[in-house]
Amino acid sequence: MSHVLRKRPRIVSILCVIGFIFCSGQIITISAPSIRNVAIWYPIIYGMIVSLRFISLVGVWHMKKWGAELFTYATIVKIIIQVLLNDFTTVGKGDAFFSVMMSVVFMVFYKRMGRNL
Repeated sequence: MSHVLRKRPRIVSILCVIGFIFCSGQIITISAPSIRNVAIWYPIIYGMIVSLRFISLVGVWHMKKWGAELFTYATIVKIIIQVLLNDFTTVGKGDAFFSVMMSVVFMVFYKRMGRNL
């Protein structure tokens, strides 16, 4: 079994740290009234998406393809749900834009990431 050392690009490291900070803040907002008032089931879905994004950032931090894929899928699902529920506040728009930009950067470095767990 050969282990290939994949050096993480600095921009990926910076985006992961920023993403970890944002995910920490979003975990706190899961039970906020603004989230609970959108729909009765929305806090559960929102919590799952935040959890998946946090897990995917761990994968990206370790330069794994599944992390970049999972982050992109979670971002797409979050945006679709926000559009369907018309839940695009200023913060929601900023989060969507930042998440899409992070996904693009992660996909640029996708070929340098490892496939295994």
